[in-house]
Amino acid sequence: MTKLNPRLPISVQTIHIDLVPVTAVAGELDMATDDVVWDEVRAQLETRPGVLVLDLSEVQFMGSAGINVLLQSHMEATQHGTRLVVVAPQESFVNRVLTIVGIEQVLDLHTDVRSAVTAG
Repeated sequence: MTKLNPRLPISVQTIHIDLVPVTAVAGELDMATDDVVWDEVRAQLETRPGVLVLDLSEVQFMGSAGINVLLQSHMEATQHGTRLVVVAPQESFVNRVLTIVGIEQVLDLHTDVRSAVTAG
């Protein structure tokens, strides 16, 4: 499912790679856009996948609302019996934010989609 809103600086699209759903987010993940990401993650979790990859490779900014979405997604995935795997490239803004906040210790964090998909 692709969600594009020309008024919001974000796009969310889910594809399947080797039967693993990969939800790719691009743009800014903040309080103006967090519901778009959360809605798609929740929709994917309702299908009860064994693994869900959340690809944040193209996210240029992430505020505290984005961190909240990641924590909510992680908790919801755990309740559904789904392993949430988050992709944030090594030198990316998102990876730096996650490291500073310390959330990388909670999330299953990978630096590329291929390793995230095969980790599942």
